[in-house]
Amino acid sequence: MMERNNIDDLIATYCNNLNSLNEGLDPEVLAYWYKRIEDQSRNLCDKELGEKIKFSQNRLLWMKFDIKISKRAVPLVLQSIRDFIPLMPFSTSLYFEKVYQIIMDEFNVELI
Repeated sequence: MMERNNIDDLIATYCNNLNSLNEGLDPEVLAYWYKRIEDQSRNLCDKELGEKIKFSQNRLLWMKFDIKISKRAVPLVLQSIRDFIPLMPFSTSLYFEKVYQIIMDEFNVELI
């Protein structure tokens, strides 16, 4: 019978961490968080503006999401993303940090 040592435990921990990173980028996980962000953003604004916040998942490319946001709703969506990032798995939070940055860049380009 083989004895376990610290290196085996370290390798097992490393492998588990890598597997958990992959789970956060599943299309179902991303869709869940997009829906949570969409719902919270709609709750933060009036009904008319809430109808102009829409995230939709591409039916062919499951990792692609179409984001349609009114200019007036952008700050509310950004706030919702910021509120949820600490609750997300690590890789999902990195993904939404990038989404946040892209929305912010597009919003700033339109203002200039």
